[in-house]
Amino acid sequence: MKRVLTPTGHPAWLATSYADVRLVLSDARFGKAPLASGGETTRSGRLLPGLLFTTDPPVHTSLRDELLAAMRMCPSRLLRDSLAGEADSLLSAISGDLVGSYAAPLAMWAIGSWLGVPAEDYSRCAEWSSIVLSLNRFPGSVVEDAQCALIDYLEGLARRRVSEPQADLLTALTVTAAVPAPLAATVLATGYETLVAGIANAVLTLLTAGPGFSSWPSSRVEVRRLVDELLRFSPLGGTLRSRCALEDVPIGSVVVGKGEVVLAATGPANRDPARFVDAEQFCPARRDNRHMAFGVGERFCAGSQLAVMVLTIALERIAFRYPGVRLAVDPSDVVVLEGAAEPRPVSLPVHWL
Repeated sequence: MKRVLTPTGHPAWLATSYADVRLVLSDARFGKAPLASGGETTRSGRLLPGLLFTTDPPVHTSLRDELLAAMRMCPSRLLRDSLAGEADSLLSAISGDLVGSYAAPLAMWAIGSWLGVPAEDYSRCAEWSSIVLSLNRFPGSVVEDAQCALIDYLEGLARRRVSEPQADLLTALTVTAAVPAPLAATVLATGYETLVAGIANAVLTLLTAGPGFSSWPSSRVEVRRLVDELLRFSPLGGTLRSRCALEDVPIGSVVVGKGEVVLAATGPANRDPARFVDAEQFCPARRDNRHMAFGVGERFCAGSQLAVMVLTIALERIAFRYPGVRLAVDPSDVVVLEGAAEPRPVSLPVHWL
């Protein structure tokens, strides 16, 4: 644990070890709600109330139950076959930038199709999501306006679903949730940004630290181990998850005081040699791999099954269509998108072979 500044310049503690990050993310003595009501301490813009990632139990528990109930009514696995078709379609018209022509549109298609967002609205939903999930890339007023615009848009869709139900997650939320739009906004914004980063970072890892795509595993067990290792071994540092101490909490040799902010760095935690053997090595067949890419405890990502499915299919289709794909630039020339909640390349130039 050490003292740092948040992306908006406020003092905070930084947790990087596996044990410390796990404690911060799972201990009820750390919460999220104070960060939503206390101003711009960890990111630009005040977060709106009612979002899944801005609340604490028991409100968070109730909202999460509503979302999980909707997900059981409309499981993400129903997208599997059409997702593979969409990936193939994008790969048929692929450009030299993997992020812009594949990762981003496939991520938006997956989240948009699951929620039931019309395709003509994908572009503006992606733009809103990128602004909402930014840390310090935009002024606070821009972030707040994007939040309001996204929720207003989804409220309109939800009202239409009440009278014209469809086989999508938003329709399910109108049944299970008292206020469906903020939960739909949580799924859309966090899902889109996570999937874009997940696909781009996984490809970058395979092409730099891994075996590439020419030796894609043949069994589902091996594929899942590879995907989990890709989630653990992020080349761009992983996500900083913020929490606020609700009381004084001792962590190792320090005491985090009530009201102090902690940034839990999942990237370094997932490479902690005290937890993982050969932690700095990319090991596709790793068995003991309880990474924290999706968080831990009550806040474990509700959409993790969708994320794993999308990442798996996105990579499998590349391996099938372009097994010889390689980077078109030196890895040191890949530029990281600054101020993003989910670190990823701005673009990823590749040669499709």
